[in-house]
Amino acid sequence: MKIALPTNDKKTLAPRIGMAKGFLVIDTDTNETTYIQNEALKEYIKEHKKLHGDCGEHGLGVGQVLPKKLKELGVEIFVAKFFGEGMLGNLDLCQIKTYVSKKHKIKDVIEEVLNGD
Repeated sequence: MKIALPTNDKKTLAPRIGMAKGFLVIDTDTNETTYIQNEALKEYIKEHKKLHGDCGEHGLGVGQVLPKKLKELGVEIFVAKFFGEGMLGNLDLCQIKTYVSKKHKIKDVIEEVLNGD
């Protein structure tokens, strides 16, 4: 099974999907990982040079682009601390299940998902 998560350091779950530096895709069958850079955030930083606050209200468009990319990679579950309505709707359209976790370390999050907690 392939699970995707937003992350800033490839070790912990990022607090916000749209503001994550990237997304880690983990194949739980092979332990293979793939990292996808958050291109929307990269473009935003390039244009605005400096971020103020968490910028959640800016709507960088991650919810429109990311679900399709995850579907192409065969992701079945996307885990985050919080989902906005747009992201939820687009993940649903791509038939990717969502899972909310309050855990911090990615290894703990994966264990939580696999155990069905």
